[in-house]
Parts: sequence; C-alpha cells; structure tokens
Amino acid sequence: MSPTGVKQFYTEASATVKTVTGGSTSVDGVCYLKGVTINPSGATCHVRIWQGSDATGTKIYEQKLSDEAVYQEYLAANGIRSTSGIYIEIVAATTSVAIIWQ
Repeated sequence: MSPTGVKQFYTEASATVKTVTGGSTSVDGVCYLKGVTINPSGATCHVRIWQGSDATGTKIYEQKLSDEAVYQEYLAANGIRSTSGIYIEIVAATTSVAIIWQ
C-alpha cells in the first residue's frame, strides 16, 4: 500500500470539503480528518464537522471555544474516519476553519 498525502481545506462559511480549496469537486468516499484550525470571531465560537455532504450525517467532531484565541488540534495518527466525505458546519462566531484531511 502506498501512502496518500494529506491535503488542506479552508473555508469561511459552512461547506462540504472539496478536493482542492476553491475547487468544485467534493470529497466523497472514505477519508480521514487529521487536524483542525479554528479562527474564532467571538467568545462563543462553535464548529461541528459531519460525515457526509451536509449537517444531517453522523457528527465526527465538535469544538466550542470560550475565548477568541486561534485553536489548533492535530488528531491521532489515523485521524477520524468518515465513510462519505466531510462537511464543516460553522455554528457561531467563527471567522474561518481549516482542516487537514487524507
């Protein structure tokens, strides 16, 4: 099995993760959430990440922040597995979210 390189996706609004930031091709099938960077715009920042193409699938990640500091988290070596793509939901007070995925 050959290794697959990790990719990054950046958004300023709720969005389905694309294969390339600014691209139009959504990630579908099995992928892994490897890291998250959240840039809050207020003290009630709230972000959810879902399996699938919208906020109706299985929630695989959630973070609520109580200050305005940038938050970064790198997930375990294998990351969080999604079987059908990734959707980022910006719930409240968030300027942007960037994820690392594979």
